[in-house]
Amino acid sequence: MWAAVLFLTFLQSGATQPSDAQLNAIQKEIVQVDGAGGYYDRAYRGMEPLYWARIPAWMREDAGKRKVGRVLDIGCGYGTLLALSTEIYHAPGYCLDVTQYLKPAFARRRHLIFARANIELAPIPWSEKFDVVILTEVLEHFNFQPLPTLRKIHDALAPDGVLFLSTPDAHDWGRLLKYYQRLSDLPMPDPSHQIRDAHIWIYNQEEITTLLNEAGFRIERLEYAPGNGNRHFNVLAVRR
Repeated sequence: MWAAVLFLTFLQSGATQPSDAQLNAIQKEIVQVDGAGGYYDRAYRGMEPLYWARIPAWMREDAGKRKVGRVLDIGCGYGTLLALSTEIYHAPGYCLDVTQYLKPAFARRRHLIFARANIELAPIPWSEKFDVVILTEVLEHFNFQPLPTLRKIHDALAPDGVLFLSTPDAHDWGRLLKYYQRLSDLPMPDPSHQIRDAHIWIYNQEEITTLLNEAGFRIERLEYAPGNGNRHFNVLAVRR
């Protein structure tokens, strides 16, 4: 069944970050508020688009097909992709993150609404449905079984809402067995459990597709982004 809906494109190892004037302008704004020569300017600015290189073009294509009223970025970091998505969709942006890397001055300028919370343990603090949810470079940090959280994200989407996801590919990165030997070993969400700020589990293609299917999504695109030396899955999935 999945073969009929799964569209795979394998990026060559030499693939590079696409040029994007909107993206460059947003990144310059972040540097202004974060500080020239800081971590974002020095290191992360160049890396982050390599993780989700396919997603901006998918957003533009999606924006041409439907009206989007609200965008939620779970783990928005400095807010780069969230700010870009609000320009593409002409919609307000919301961010949920455990740490506020999103600078208040940038959030105010871009009218981004921030809430500090752990998506695995806390409810999404806005009751209205979202037309787009972004989950980039977050899944591999989940400390608990991912299915309950993916179902929570599914339920936060409006009918036919879209999830954009990126995460490292175990085929390139290799298995991370520091904390658990199998994905099934991860515990269920538990607020008493120690939270580790680290990569907990690196997923392969079968795990990604199975989880999203079980959470109620239909994968429309699954491609690769080059990442910072090792490729990452980029996924477009629609709420069924």
